[in-house]
Amino acid sequence: MIDRMMRAAKMDAFLYQEVERNPSLSKEALQIVVMVGVAGGISSLLSNLMRGQIVSGIGSAVAAVVLGIVAYYVWSFAVLIVGTKLFKGTSDFGEVSRCIAYAYVPNLLAVFGFVPGVGGLAAMVGSLWALVLGIVAIRQAMNFETGPAIATAVIAWVAMAVVIGIITAIVLVPFGLAAMATGR
Repeated sequence: MIDRMMRAAKMDAFLYQEVERNPSLSKEALQIVVMVGVAGGISSLLSNLMRGQIVSGIGSAVAAVVLGIVAYYVWSFAVLIVGTKLFKGTSDFGEVSRCIAYAYVPNLLAVFGFVPGVGGLAAMVGSLWALVLGIVAIRQAMNFETGPAIATAVIAWVAMAVVIGIITAIVLVPFGLAAMATGR
């Protein structure tokens, strides 16, 4: 697993082809997504604990894990729809979602998000790196050129951001307000 994660992070196009063609890696792909969610959750928890906010720390950690996993599924589904319908790519949900999961590896840098000064930068670098890897993953999973892969990634990412924004507004804002009211 670690070897495949390292190859994914190094933008090894052959790794993404292997992952696309191997349904037995679906469980491992989901494990990567959960690890990324947990990394974000740990950072969120530690950041809140450093400010003495226990309740909001626990809530934000759980939210980071759940939203990270939901975002993965929404982005994978959006990539499949955009890639196959707009750009005539050839793939199925399993192929796309496995490739996207391996592209998520650099998001493990989010674990450093709580570190004052450099944590946000580390998380941002991880996110940008993951986006570039996502383009490679999409290109391999959809079997098309880089241009349509970039367009698919951007359109699908915007769709995912909108969906996650709506979910956050509906579900998490009330919890955040409650935590602020209690001062925890």
